[in-house]
Amino acid sequence: MYDYDVIVVGAGPGGSAAAEKCAKYGLKTLLLEKEKLPRDKPCGGMFCPTIRDVVGIYGTEVEDIVERRTDGVKVYFDGKIMIERDYPSFMFLRKKFDYLITRKAIESGAKVIDNCRVSDVLADSKKVKVATKKGAFTSKIVIGADGVNSIVAKKTGLNDGWSEENCALAIESDIKMSNKEIEKRYGNCAVGYLYHDFVGYEWIIPKDGCVNAGVGTKVSCSGKLRKRFDEMVRKHGLEAGNVKAHMIPMTLLKNTHNCKRRVLLCGDAAGFVIPLVGAGIEPAIISGRAAADVCYDAVKYEDYSIERFRKHEEYCRTLVKDIKESALQLKVFEFAMKYRLLKPVLVKRFLDTADGAGKHV
Repeated sequence: MYDYDVIVVGAGPGGSAAAEKCAKYGLKTLLLEKEKLPRDKPCGGMFCPTIRDVVGIYGTEVEDIVERRTDGVKVYFDGKIMIERDYPSFMFLRKKFDYLITRKAIESGAKVIDNCRVSDVLADSKKVKVATKKGAFTSKIVIGADGVNSIVAKKTGLNDGWSEENCALAIESDIKMSNKEIEKRYGNCAVGYLYHDFVGYEWIIPKDGCVNAGVGTKVSCSGKLRKRFDEMVRKHGLEAGNVKAHMIPMTLLKNTHNCKRRVLLCGDAAGFVIPLVGAGIEPAIISGRAAADVCYDAVKYEDYSIERFRKHEEYCRTLVKDIKESALQLKVFEFAMKYRLLKPVLVKRFLDTADGAGKHV
């Protein structure tokens, strides 16, 4: 009756983590990815010291793909240095990091089909049917890990889209620069730029032979974001090549609990992002692995009730708590920036929140 126990849509960190753990549980698992693997993902690619927690799951192979280890962070406010502190971080290319976790899923027994865009998802009391350009597949459960514009969320009625107030827009580019020049300009530090008249922030994140330059704000404030990005790049004497934009959810789905019978959402698809810093990688992994736990219990006890699937939020309760706290901190931060009330203590809180983004992995 079923092709698979679990179908996971989206081979980012959340989907691949979910597929890996489902397969390790012995569940027959299919992981679908719309792009050709390995695929890139617009992202600053900065891991805070919590990378140690990720290494604990995925082994020393994570350390092998580190692009750069930075020493600290600098934050400017209206052009003046506000804070400079030791802050050892780890820089990655998402193409390498995401594919590492996908390979772990394959090694654990999950089947992966890439270049396979999902066109429809039908879930009823008996099964789930996932339609793709490479055919249709049936399963007992589907996990939507397909990002902010999740087709799983839309087709199953879990989310028709994010409001402009509940979603951010970021524009960024990886720009070539010699490591010597990076050291000269930025001192092997990640750099953030804040302004009283801009409810968002700009950044320069050094990597190996390039820097990631970007700017982000809420969609509701993003009317001239591309102009601001161009001005930022010119100000730093840089020439941006491949410029990419991507949206970031800034709140959890409130009315659906991220699930319905036989359907779960994780990662960006469900709003598992730390709003204050836009950190989504560790929350995606946490929520993806928790989704696998729910799937294992559901299949083991043959219980596909909504009550069973709502346990996903319970399994993520500490992460959910942190996300809600971060959302409140973001409101305070936005207010402080807007009315020139920003103080070093708030910036420190900003960094401390980033520190804690992955503490529950």
